Amino acid sequence: MKGQILKRFLSCLAILFAAAISYGNDPAPPNAQSQTALMPRSPFRVPLARINITFDPERRQYNQVRIFFDESGAYSVIAPGDDMQVNRRGQTTVYREQAGRTFQLSDFEAQTINQVTRTLIATLEIFESILRNEDWGRALYLDAFLPRFLRGFHVMICAARDSPDALPRAALVREDDFDASLNSPKSDARIRMWQTEKDRIMVLRITTQELITQAKRWQRLELNNSKRNRELSYSGDFDRAFTAFIRNYFGYTQ
Repeated sequence: MKGQILKRFLSCLAILFAAAISYGNDPAPPNAQSQTALMPRSPFRVPLARINITFDPERRQYNQVRIFFDESGAYSVIAPGDDMQVNRRGQTTVYREQAGRTFQLSDFEAQTINQVTRTLIATLEIFESILRNEDWGRALYLDAFLPRFLRGFHVMICAARDSPDALPRAALVREDDFDASLNSPKSDARIRMWQTEKDRIMVLRITTQELITQAKRWQRLELNNSKRNRELSYSGDFDRAFTAFIRNYFGYTQ
């Protein structure tokens, strides 16, 4: 008799425990994030270029980008029309786009995008190592920079190709999915999603490695290729890998 009572007690305890786990995986109430302690960040040098999305007054859209590779004050502007480069002394060089050919990558655009892609590859290699070693402090720190960069990267490619569909729209990071902050609860929620969803980290590592491979291939075929055919785009495999990475990083389902 005592054995049966004990079994029933343990059974009830297991059900309550399972319910507690399920409740813990539900989205937190709106005011719960502020009450939840943030996980510690582990700072390191993030090699990403800084991409600022800027307003195009002629088209009345946020569809051009300003790109900084260092702290010198120099920057490049990639836009649907003419591009430009500003050196550290404020001197400006304008790169004119040929009418009717703005969908093609100019030499300046290819060179600039290649530099930006180089910083992406270096960061993805660090990120893959972070996932492999489950170094969540560095993952949280990187998340303060990477989402904004990825959104800017998408706008940059669309501006260079003069088309909002130059990269799949499914690969555009939603603005409300990140904060420009080193201590955003959205970062903590994202890393917890990776940790708790079945196979998420494994798939994320695979998509990271594939994006690195396709980025290097795109550099070789187009961005670094002086003999490329400007009438053609060689970024199809990169576009698909970029989209897969975004979907897995942010947990997008559509």
